[in-house]
Amino acid sequence: MLLPYSLILLAAAPLLALLLFFSVLRSRKVWNFHFTMVGRSTFTRQVLSVLLLGAFCCRLFRADAIYGQFGLDGGKGMPELEAAANAANAVLTSTDALAAALVRWLGLFAVSMAILAPFFRKRTLHDFVALFGTASFVLSALFLEQSFLSITGVGDPLGDWRNVSFMVEVVLLGAVSLSELLLILYRRRFHGGWRRVGDLLLFLVTYLIPFMPAWAPGLLLGMWGDEPTGFNLTHRLLLYFSIFLLFYFYIVLRNKSFDERHFAMVALSASAFFNYFSVDRTGLTGLPLHLCNTAIMMMLVTYVFRWKGMFFFTYLVNVLGALFAILMPSTDTILSEPGTVIFWYNHIYAVILPILGVALAIFPKPNFKMVLRAIGVFTIYFVSIAFIDGWFNNAPFNTDGKLVDYFFLYSGFYVDKFAFALPLFEIEWRILDSAGNTLLLLRPAYQMTIYAVFIASMFLLWGIYSVLFRVSDDHKELTRKRRLLRDDHLRLLAELGDKPLSAPLNPEGENMIKIEHFSKIYNGTTHKSADDINLEIHAGEVFGFIGHNGAGKSTTIKSLVGIQSITEGRIEVEGYDIARQPMEAKMHIGYVSDNHAVYEKLTGREYVNYVADLYRVPKADREERLKKYTRMFHLEDAIDREIKGYSYGMKQKIMVISALIHNPKVWVLDEPLTGLDPTSSYQIKQCMREHANEGNIVFFSSHIIEVVERICDRIAIISGGKIRQCSTMDEIRASGKSLEEIYLQYIEGPEGDMIKAERAEKEAQAAARAAERAAEEARAIEDAEAAVRDMLRTPKNAAKTPSEGKK
Repeated sequence: MLLPYSLILLAAAPLLALLLFFSVLRSRKVWNFHFTMVGRSTFTRQVLSVLLLGAFCCRLFRADAIYGQFGLDGGKGMPELEAAANAANAVLTSTDALAAALVRWLGLFAVSMAILAPFFRKRTLHDFVALFGTASFVLSALFLEQSFLSITGVGDPLGDWRNVSFMVEVVLLGAVSLSELLLILYRRRFHGGWRRVGDLLLFLVTYLIPFMPAWAPGLLLGMWGDEPTGFNLTHRLLLYFSIFLLFYFYIVLRNKSFDERHFAMVALSASAFFNYFSVDRTGLTGLPLHLCNTAIMMMLVTYVFRWKGMFFFTYLVNVLGALFAILMPSTDTILSEPGTVIFWYNHIYAVILPILGVALAIFPKPNFKMVLRAIGVFTIYFVSIAFIDGWFNNAPFNTDGKLVDYFFLYSGFYVDKFAFALPLFEIEWRILDSAGNTLLLLRPAYQMTIYAVFIASMFLLWGIYSVLFRVSDDHKELTRKRRLLRDDHLRLLAELGDKPLSAPLNPEGENMIKIEHFSKIYNGTTHKSADDINLEIHAGEVFGFIGHNGAGKSTTIKSLVGIQSITEGRIEVEGYDIARQPMEAKMHIGYVSDNHAVYEKLTGREYVNYVADLYRVPKADREERLKKYTRMFHLEDAIDREIKGYSYGMKQKIMVISALIHNPKVWVLDEPLTGLDPTSSYQIKQCMREHANEGNIVFFSSHIIEVVERICDRIAIISGGKIRQCSTMDEIRASGKSLEEIYLQYIEGPEGDMIKAERAEKEAQAAARAAERAAEEARAIEDAEAAVRDMLRTPKNAAKTPSEGKK
C-alpha cells in the first residue's frame, strides 16, 4: 500500500548522501561550533545533523499511539488494556507490533547517534552510524506503514503531519548514514577484524538499553512488574539496577579518552531528554519545573556546552532531589507502564549522570564555595516554586483543573510518607480576592521544614562526596603507582638481560654509594628539600654529612635508604638502584634513624632476632655478632629485658646492633649521637670507625662539628638543600681553616644567624678573657718593676752595723 513512498525514501536518501559525500570530499574548510564539542566534520554534515534533530523533535511533546497498546496482541483478554488500546486506535497485529517496536527502537538509537556523530571524533560512533544507521534507514522505509500506525495510529502518510515529519527524518538518517558508509569505503578505514566487530557490539550493548522507548516494555512484555514502591521486590531491584548502571558506565569509560567519555555523557543525557519529551507535555502540569524534570534539561545543556555553573547545581541539588524520588517514588502504576518507565529513566539519570561527570573527569571536583552557591540558587528556585504552586492551583486561568504540584510543595505527598508533618501542613497563609476566593495559598511552616531538611541533606551529601573524593584520589594514585611499578619492572628486566633480578643494575657501582642529580619535592609544596645532589662515597670511608636543621640531611638519607620516593635523579647502593631494586639495595644497608621506632614490648634479644630474620641472617652469625656487640656496648645484663625499660642511650645501642646484625656494606646513621652520654657516644663512634676499617661504608649525618671533625675521612656540607662543599679532612686542614669556619660560611637561615651570633659572642668572651689576663700580667709586671725600683733606691750604709762602722 505504501510501496511508492518507501521507494521514494529509498531513492531520495542515497541521492542526498552522494551530494553530501562529494561535498565532504571537495570541502577543505573545517568548521567547529564555538562550544567544546570537538569534531572534524564539514559544515555541511553538521548542518544536516541539526536538520535531522529538528525533524526528530517535531514528533516530541506528544505521546505516540503505540502508548495505548500493552502486549503484542493489544491486550486481548485483558479488558482494561484492550479498552485503552482501542481508545487510542493503535492496536497492531502481533507481527506488525513486533516489527514496529524493533524498527522504532533501532531508529531512535540510530537517529540519536547520527545527530551526535559529526561533532565527535569517535571512530566506533561513525562506524556504527554507517552500518546500523543504514540498516535502520532501510528497515524504516520498508516498514513505513507499521511506523505510521505506531506513531499516529493513522496509516495514511499525509493523514497526520507527524507522519510527514517521520519521512523527512528517515530520509535525513539515510543521507547521513550512507554518506558515512561511503566515506569509510573511500578511505578504506574499516579494518581491525574481529576486534572492530567487538567494539561495535560493545557500543550497541552499552547504549541500546538507554535509548529504549518508554512504551517498549509494555508492548513487548504486556502487564509486567509490580508497582515499584515501599521497598518491595520491584522497587529494590530498580535501586540495585541504578547502582549497577553507575558502576557499569564508570568501569567501561574510565580508561577511555576524554572525547569518548564526553560523548557518553552527551548521549545518555540526550536519551533522557528524548524519553522525557516523548509524551504529552502540554498545560501547566507539563512544564518541566519539577526539580528532577529540570535536571533532564539541565544535564543535556550542561554536557553539550560544558557549563560548569549549571553542572554543579545538578551535581549537588538535582542528585539529591532524584535520590529522594527513587527512594520514595510517586508512581502508582505497574513497572511496564510508560509513565513508570519514564519516571525511572529520568530519576536514575538525574542521579548517575552528574556523579559520572566528576568521576570520569568531565568536570572538576566542586569545592565548598560551589555548595554555598548551589544553595543560593536552590533557595531562589524553592521560593519561586512555592509561589507558582500556590498561585497556579487557585488562579482563574488554571482551567484544566489538574493539580500543579512542583516539588510536592502544595499537596500532602510528604505528609502521606511522614504523618508527623500533618500539623505543619495545616498551617496556611492565603491571599483572597474581593469575592473571597483564594488567589494564593502558602503553607510556610510545612514548606520551610521541607527546605531545611533539603539543605541539611545537601550538606550531608557534600560530606559523602568529600569522602568519596578522597577514596577516589587514593585509588587513582594507587593505580598510577602500580602501573609505574609494572612498567619499571619490565624496563628493569630488559636492562638486566640474562642476569637475574638479584644482580646489580650497575656492577661498576659495587662498594660505593652513588647519588646523581637527586632532588626531592614533598607533596603539596614546590620547594626542593634536596636540590640536585651529587655524591660518591667509597668503601672504607666514614663520611660525614653536616648541615643545620632543615638543611636537607634527613631528606637525603630517607631517600637513600628507600623510606621515601625520589622526585628526580637516582641513588645507587652497591650498584643497586634504590628506586628500581629496593629489596636488593636494602639488603646491603643498615639504618639507624633519628628516632627510636622499636617494638618496646619485645626484649632486646627478641628485637634484634626479629630484624635478623628480616635480613635472613644465619643463626650462628647472628649469635656471634649479638654476643660481640652486647659486650662492646655493655648490654649483657639488659639484652633480655623489655625495651620499654631501657634508657635513651640503651635504645640507641639496640638500634645500632639491629642495624649491624647482618653486617651491611653500607651503614647509614641519622643524627646518631644526639642526646647520648659521653660513654655511649664514644662506644658508637668507635664502632663506626671499626666498621669502616673492615672495608664498609659509614654514612652519617650530624650538626655537631667537633664529632665530624674527629672521626670522618670526608665530609659534605649541605645548606638549603644543596651540597655546598665536599672535601677530605686533609684538604680542610691544608686550607688553614677549621671545619667550623668553613661550615659557618655556608650556613643559612635563622639557625645560621644564631650560630654565628653565638660564635661571635664566644669570640668576644674569649677576647675579653684574654684582655683580662693581659691586664693582670701587665699589673704583675708593674708590681715587680716597682719592687726592683724600691730596692735600687735604698742607701748602701742604711743597713750597716755599729761594729762594721768601727772597722
